[in-house]
Amino acid sequence: MTTQPTGYLCLVLHCHLPYVRHPEHEHFLEENWLYEAITDTYIPLLRVLNGLVRDGVDFRLTATLSPPLISMLRDPLLISRYERHLNRLIELASKEVHRTASQPEFHRLATMYVERFLQTRYAFAQEYGRDLVGAFGRLQELGKLEIITCGATHGFLPLLNVTPSAVRAQLRTAVAHYEEVFSRPPHGIWLPECGYYPGLDEVLRDVGLQFFFTESHGLLYADPRPRYGVHAPVFCPTGVAAFARDLDSSKQVWSAEEGYPGDPAYRDYYRDIGWDLDYDYIKPYIHVDGKRINTGIKYLRITGKTDQKQVYDRAWALERAADHAGNFMFNRERQVEWLAPVMDRPPIVVAPYDAELFGHWWFPGGTRATTRCG
Repeated sequence: MTTQPTGYLCLVLHCHLPYVRHPEHEHFLEENWLYEAITDTYIPLLRVLNGLVRDGVDFRLTATLSPPLISMLRDPLLISRYERHLNRLIELASKEVHRTASQPEFHRLATMYVERFLQTRYAFAQEYGRDLVGAFGRLQELGKLEIITCGATHGFLPLLNVTPSAVRAQLRTAVAHYEEVFSRPPHGIWLPECGYYPGLDEVLRDVGLQFFFTESHGLLYADPRPRYGVHAPVFCPTGVAAFARDLDSSKQVWSAEEGYPGDPAYRDYYRDIGWDLDYDYIKPYIHVDGKRINTGIKYLRITGKTDQKQVYDRAWALERAADHAGNFMFNRERQVEWLAPVMDRPPIVVAPYDAELFGHWWFPGGTRATTRCG
């Protein structure tokens, strides 16, 4: 006999970046956003998910792949430029290994970066055949990952509704693009910036979408007010289901003051060797016009509200990440236990995040290609 779960945790990652392809420039600064996200977020995410599959760990995850991001990840020019970017990172990190040879704390980190960038290059070229979209698609075919769509250009739909045909074009184009890429229609959508307006569900229904994710107040201030707030989906008159962000789980991860990413153990995103090292040394690895930029190699941890940052300790950061993961799940379990007795259905805690937060802005210590089950 199957026992009904007490409740559900719905993790949703929003993978999206602005469209930054500029072939008219050999080195376009904003393209680095894409390269950083591939290195720090998308490839580590794929390696973790594929590691879970190899280890026989059952899981379910929902993720947006927005049309602009899919288009960039499949673009031959950007693929070749990413490989060029990654090769330069490997070259710089190798130089850092030699430069820091007499500084043990920095040397360990420089070695970590070389190994990490080499693993990334191997994963990109060999494991995934330079096709990250296809790699995500294979996880969907296995039934582990549900890929949903977004607006065609990530335009904010409540503002675009001054011209209703623009909203329809955004959604029709997004659905058609998804079908072309994945050979099946999308079931759901992350509304751009989670923005909803009354009547949008009619357009969603017309293009074949069955559910959407919106901001917390989209349900909390609905008319009529839903009995269970954000902890149960609401069906619009059209039959399209609305899921909304849970505030508690978001605060624990998003808040720089109270959330996990502000912990002193984690890497400081803003202290990069592109800004900290001697200009003549770093010049070949910053922008061609001589402007200092982030390279992706960072040696200092958050430490606290001070300019006197301490050296990043990867082992400590990984330990803190494990503690925070345990705390997150503990709180979700208590949350579900508190909600379940007052609801006539299992509560659902929807925890949606921008994927780029993980590994990029919040870097606990890197990911491992596989996980081990005890």
